[in-house]
Amino acid sequence: MSTRQVGIIDDKTIQLLGLNIAPGTPILLGDSNIAHMKDTHPEDYEKYFSSLETILAAPDYVNLNPKDGSIKYIKTIDKHVVVGVRVSTKGKAFARTIFTIEEWKLKKYESAGYLKEHTKKA
Repeated sequence: MSTRQVGIIDDKTIQLLGLNIAPGTPILLGDSNIAHMKDTHPEDYEKYFSSLETILAAPDYVNLNPKDGSIKYIKTIDKHVVVGVRVSTKGKAFARTIFTIEEWKLKKYESAGYLKEHTKKA
């Protein structure tokens, strides 16, 4: 099994979401994560996986899933693409999933106060 680093959890994300994580914590991607992405969202994986590192490096928005504590990195490409990152009990962060969401769902996150703007639009 191979695991590689695909990003970091930066200061801005930590501050926006109030995380208790060291700045620069690596975001890892392993074979099992890729398999999960392919199995659960095959079309989104096929279309957007090549943008995974860009999404993690420069998301438009971030949010913290209130149910499981995972971090969602959201970037609008041609759709709103979400990369879900979960931090393990050992403090390792893994990119776990990639999928798209509709505009209404993005607005729902925003109105519920979960959505934090990460990159200022020009």
